[in-house]
Amino acid sequence: MTTSAASRDFSEEIRIDADRDRVWAVLSDPATMPEASPELFAVTRRHGPFKVGERFVGWNRRGAVVWPTVNRVLSVDPGRELSWLTKTSGAVWTYTLTEDDGATILRETRQMPSGAPRFATMFGDALLGGMANHADELETHVSATLAWIKARTES
Repeated sequence: MTTSAASRDFSEEIRIDADRDRVWAVLSDPATMPEASPELFAVTRRHGPFKVGERFVGWNRRGAVVWPTVNRVLSVDPGRELSWLTKTSGAVWTYTLTEDDGATILRETRQMPSGAPRFATMFGDALLGGMANHADELETHVSATLAWIKARTES
């Protein structure tokens, strides 16, 4: 099976000079997610910490285009991992934290285990300049998100 440019997996990591608990506190706070993401501007969900199985809506913006994503939390392992499935795009977003000599390595990964659903492909092609283009953009957003979390936790 060939993976299209739009459905490719990608990941990046960053070393943060802060302990894992501090990084986790920022990463797992739903209120800070829109600050960290170049595309996400709001999250609709219940209050409190994330829980496995929880569903939430992410509100995204790119220029004049605004769209919701429906998500389900897959894993919450405090200080170690947070992941969710974005059902509307087919993406699994995972953050993992590991200790590194008093610092934390934070990795963000996007996986497309089943590829993009048909609606996501049509939406991306019509309004986001194509799914491959949007995947490229999301990959640069990963760098920006990790840099934001690093700056927040090291300050």
